[in-house]
Amino acid sequence: MALPRFANPAPKPQLTTRLPDWFEAIYDPDGVIARNVLRLDQLAAKRGIRFYPQSDFRVLKAIVEERRHLGTVLMPFVDHNCCTLNDDNAFWLLGIDGDGNVASTHTGRYFDFTGSSLAAEMASMRMFYDEPARFVTPECFAHTPREATEVITGTAFHSGTMWVRPDMRGPDENGIVMSAVMGKLARLLGLAKWWPKHLFTFSSYVLYNHGVVTKFGYAHEAFPVTWHLHYGPAPDCGMFWMTREELLGWAADDFKQLAVA
Repeated sequence: MALPRFANPAPKPQLTTRLPDWFEAIYDPDGVIARNVLRLDQLAAKRGIRFYPQSDFRVLKAIVEERRHLGTVLMPFVDHNCCTLNDDNAFWLLGIDGDGNVASTHTGRYFDFTGSSLAAEMASMRMFYDEPARFVTPECFAHTPREATEVITGTAFHSGTMWVRPDMRGPDENGIVMSAVMGKLARLLGLAKWWPKHLFTFSSYVLYNHGVVTKFGYAHEAFPVTWHLHYGPAPDCGMFWMTREELLGWAADDFKQLAVA
């Protein structure tokens, strides 16, 4: 398989260990996570995509920079220039097609908000940057629905930075939608690895109105979320979240449908 081509040839993706060989659940009641992960990986393979788990976020940044014209966005909390990212708090999935080209990306980031909350960490910019003073200017802010974001305390997992190559978007003839596959996979992997109390994401109004978020099983939503970070403002979006118990229940029900897909 040919290595994906990058503008900067320095960072190289990991293309030797596939997701099923990398996945090892620390937490997995009744094996529901492992069954879902295996089936989702199989569905992606039917779509012509193979997932390779990654820990080097320099590679992710190279992909984003090379494809910025296609709408890729890298949040600071998954940017190695803004935060310390390693196997203890983050991973990302690289989807490769049969020709060895990049087809998709998705990130997972673990947070420990013990003694704090998502609301406080966003307002202080500590969620976005290890050292906010290095990046935050007077124009920077993060406004959230406070009542909702104050609910998310303790351990939490963010699933996001989803990108699917334009020609791979939408359902194929078998009804397989790559965004749905990746969105489910990332949360299940985060749950199995860190057992967070809450799992959350942010999504633009455009994707929400297209029904993308509702397919991911999130039980709660709140609007609006607005922010202006060091690279500029972002479009208004919503926040979506669920507890680990809600994810496990949804995953068990969803697997019944996946098993016959």
